[in-house]
Amino acid sequence: MIKTARLIVLTVFALSTSCTVGPDYKKPEIDAPPHFVSQDIFDSLNQGRSDKEFSASWWKGFSDLTLDQLVLSGLEKNFQVAAARSRLNEASARVALAGAGNKLQSGAGLDGDLEGERELNQGEDTKTASITGSLDFALALDVAGRIARGVEAARAGEESARAELRGLVLGVSSEITREYLRLRGTQRQLDLLTESVHLQEKTLSVVKNRYEAGLSPELDMRRAETSVENLRAGIPRLIESLTNSRNRLASLTGEYPGAYESLLKEHKDIPVYQGRVPKLVPLDVLTQRPDIRQNEEDLKQAVARIGVTEADYYPNFRLIGEISIGASGISGTPALNILTASLGALIEQVLTNGGARKAGVDIAIAQAEEALANYQQGLREASEEVESSLAAIKSSVGRQTSLQKVVQSSEISFYQAETLYQQGLISFLNVVDAQRVLANAEQSLAAERTNYATEIATLFRVLGTEVETGT
Repeated sequence: MIKTARLIVLTVFALSTSCTVGPDYKKPEIDAPPHFVSQDIFDSLNQGRSDKEFSASWWKGFSDLTLDQLVLSGLEKNFQVAAARSRLNEASARVALAGAGNKLQSGAGLDGDLEGERELNQGEDTKTASITGSLDFALALDVAGRIARGVEAARAGEESARAELRGLVLGVSSEITREYLRLRGTQRQLDLLTESVHLQEKTLSVVKNRYEAGLSPELDMRRAETSVENLRAGIPRLIESLTNSRNRLASLTGEYPGAYESLLKEHKDIPVYQGRVPKLVPLDVLTQRPDIRQNEEDLKQAVARIGVTEADYYPNFRLIGEISIGASGISGTPALNILTASLGALIEQVLTNGGARKAGVDIAIAQAEEALANYQQGLREASEEVESSLAAIKSSVGRQTSLQKVVQSSEISFYQAETLYQQGLISFLNVVDAQRVLANAEQSLAAERTNYATEIATLFRVLGTEVETGT
């Protein structure tokens, strides 16, 4: 018995030190370019801000307390973020579940029996009683590394869920910021349009007076009325946009539409970003972006699953044993104590299953190849997004410069045209044209300033800026 037990222990030790089947994960080469095409934009964005440190709460660079309040509310209450946190908790539990098969499994039992017998002739009673307690155990021997690879895959799944959560936190903070900036930009456009309508109404009043005095034709008055109504027609569209922005912000922060009617009712100007922007090269971005991290963890998980499927070609080993303690006795005689113990090893091997094992390995390999392709494509798309964002910021700066000059020239042209018309030196058509050009220029400049601010928020998202997830 002792020799048998010793042989089993030695066998178990030899098997437990076997190799884990399947490929080990190796990080693919990123081969990123040394700089972005528009790398110089980082320097221009940080010009004159050498004394400012970059903050992970990057939206605070807009110095807007209402925006800060909305972003923090979104990170706490957004239900997409809450769902991602739950997926992370599930993934963490799956790691424990995957490793449970490699731990000792045990059970206990208790059995009792009482029997009585009476002899017909003598009439004597005989009673037999017994009670037995047992403890059994089983320990899986992960010879081929099936359980180890399963744990490896589960851990990669956990990290993938954590990266997904970080990506959602960054995406939600960026989307809230963008929507808030759009709302402020729309408010600015609405204010400018309202001012333009009031200005044209004053012009219309002047034209009516001249028409009634017989100094201007009816055509001028009709043109003035048309110009006013054309401008006024743009107001409902902007009001609709403001309503949609408020509702969108409510949804992003876990509220129902209408939650921010009071908070966002007052019109304010477009916030200007005053903080620093992290100066990163492609390699920095591609190693810190949450979506790239998630793609890599998905690749790790797929590679580990190859080992899980390959382990199906190897036998399953389990160490099993049982210890029983009991007592049995017959009435009138001393009780008999019983102690039994057993130890053994169970080996299970599938000889053939119609090619299912090979198909399982082929599927796992194909999934790993797909995950690798997704990872490589993600690297390139991430780099492209940064380039697009930097190019958009550069373009917006140039457009704002030109539009600012257009507004200044248009203001001068309008007041000159209005003066000349009142003096009877030009037709009213020139005044209408000057007013139209000025109104369009002001609207375009406000829209471009909004676009620039939202592109800054986009830049932080595509750079993969770390934001606290609360986990």
